[in-house]
Amino acid sequence: MDAWRGLEIEDDVLQSFLKKCDSSSSLIPGPAGNIQATMLNRISDDPRTTQQFAEEVAQATFERDFNSNAWKWAEMYIKHHDIVKDGDINNVTHLGTAKPFETLHIVVCLVKECIPNGLGDMKLNLKDTTGSMKASLYNKVLSDPKFGPHIGVGCVMILNHVTTFSAYPPNIYLNIVLTNVINVFAADICPPTKELVMVTPKPVIRPLKVDPPNIAEIMCKLRNPFLQIPSSSKPTDNNNNKDTSNTME
Repeated sequence: MDAWRGLEIEDDVLQSFLKKCDSSSSLIPGPAGNIQATMLNRISDDPRTTQQFAEEVAQATFERDFNSNAWKWAEMYIKHHDIVKDGDINNVTHLGTAKPFETLHIVVCLVKECIPNGLGDMKLNLKDTTGSMKASLYNKVLSDPKFGPHIGVGCVMILNHVTTFSAYPPNIYLNIVLTNVINVFAADICPPTKELVMVTPKPVIRPLKVDPPNIAEIMCKLRNPFLQIPSSSKPTDNNNNKDTSNTME
């Protein structure tokens, strides 16, 4: 028998497999998501318009992400330790309202993508109920035995006093270092219970400074001086002043 014949699959088995894949599919962000939605819609038993199908997949993805065990753990953890006002996860700082060069007090986010940068650090694509944002995760977080093993796609991170930056506005990024991380709940964590949450140690929360430094002004001072607009005032010529004083004498 030819080797390739062992790879033959019955049509009903293949269709069953595709349906299972479709039920857990997420759309690729951006225009590529439209092509993906069209392809998934074509193989479905009940084809719909691409826009309708994309909206249904996006809604299913939203419900799956924010009904996961990791997200439920974050909700109960915040409520038990009263990390934000009224212990309500809706009172955290949302990614959708973040501004460049701003310090965010408490952030709860789901990791949608992890990309190592080859230098030991990692680029993340984060998401909460209001929007998404890219982040730079430092290698000390990955090597930390408490947090590192749990970081991956589908995990939920609780961050404190984390700073945003923007090299090319309006794109905003989070700069995550070890001191920013309060807790990380792995994607495959068990369902939370009141008893399990109660035994977790109370985290140390750094208060948000009332008057944070103006990072935008600091960055402006670090620009190349040759690219700055020259001042209209001319510097005083000390040599001319000396000559004038000598003449008067």
